[in-house]
Amino acid sequence: MPHGKILFIDKAHPSFKEKLQNMGFECDEQNINYQQLLETASQYVGYIIRSKFAIDKLLLDASTNLKFIARIGAGMENIDIQYAETKGVHCINSPEGNADAVGEFVIGGILALFRHILQADIQVRNGQWLREENRGMELNKKTIGIVGYGNMGKSLAKKLSGFGCRVLAYDKYKTKFSDNFVQEVNLRTLQQEAEIVSIHINYLPENHYYINEKWINNFEHNIFLANTSRGKVLNIKDLNSALLSGKIRGAVLDVLEYENIRLQNKPKEEWNEDMITLAKNKNVILSPHIAGQTTESLEKHVNVLINKILTLNF
Repeated sequence: MPHGKILFIDKAHPSFKEKLQNMGFECDEQNINYQQLLETASQYVGYIIRSKFAIDKLLLDASTNLKFIARIGAGMENIDIQYAETKGVHCINSPEGNADAVGEFVIGGILALFRHILQADIQVRNGQWLREENRGMELNKKTIGIVGYGNMGKSLAKKLSGFGCRVLAYDKYKTKFSDNFVQEVNLRTLQQEAEIVSIHINYLPENHYYINEKWINNFEHNIFLANTSRGKVLNIKDLNSALLSGKIRGAVLDVLEYENIRLQNKPKEEWNEDMITLAKNKNVILSPHIAGQTTESLEKHVNVLINKILTLNF
């Protein structure tokens, strides 16, 4: 593997730099913006990025010596992969690195909904001791549908095996993946039988508002919904309507359609009516895109990407 200079566009675990240097690379960790990088892009053979800005055609054209782009995490929508590949640039990511974190987060969110943990905590702190009003449900023997059976979906299915759940999965891009933890089904079967649904699909133009009024109303049961994938796959206006009607009994949302390229939601003063309505709903748990954010996942991402860089042929 040839040596060269690698730019850390976003921060990473310190071991990433150390391991790349041990491989013979020079690492640059300067805080750089898009315009500055355009002027210096030809210096680098590799970029390490999360979501600071887009790696688009203009930047790729300026990156005349670029050999690879390593995305810390799963989502690749901020990289023009198709164009990069025409220029011989390898694009890699590390969904394996936070699969355990996401699986645990989904289960934690569902359990918090089922057992009213968030509202009970607030009530006790306010001097209310409401036991019967907070009688919840058990996860045991529930049927859970996973939409998208990649690294995150597999991790969730495996972890659910200890809860006595029946786990179904649908993935429009793959087949023949049934195993000891999951039963592969078509979408119609999942919509007929699932009581809880967890979304684990990539954001692609074809998946914009994949979860909409029609999709939700095709479920036989009134469901609980968890989305830890990307915000723009779910239409918040349609979700609010389903929450109001009871078709969706509760939701765990780690991502929202209003997030920008840096995975940040709009400030509160810029919220639209749909976001305001969602934030007021006590049957919804919201978090700031942290499902994959654990201390352990930081280093796992490094190990996954280093192994992938080692296999690159350039």
